[in-house]
Amino acid sequence: MEKKSVTLQPVLITRENVQQQLGGISRTTFWRRKKQWERAGTPFPKPAPGTNPIHGGEQYRYCDVIRFFRAQGLIDETQDAT
Repeated sequence: MEKKSVTLQPVLITRENVQQQLGGISRTTFWRRKKQWERAGTPFPKPAPGTNPIHGGEQYRYCDVIRFFRAQGLIDETQDAT
């Protein structure tokens, strides 16, 4: 029998993990960036429906966050597709 390894992306990501992906920014800086993106007409994705804040903050859909980062130019198109 051959073992196959399947890599799955996380479905949800917390605000705290998003902050880490943005270089370890603080909650305040993240909040300010969200407001800045909203004023620019490119709002950060809304929290995943049906979820409540947990340790680590609001929960977002991983695919929405990555799509947003790509649209903002925070992820280079040459990086691995997610």
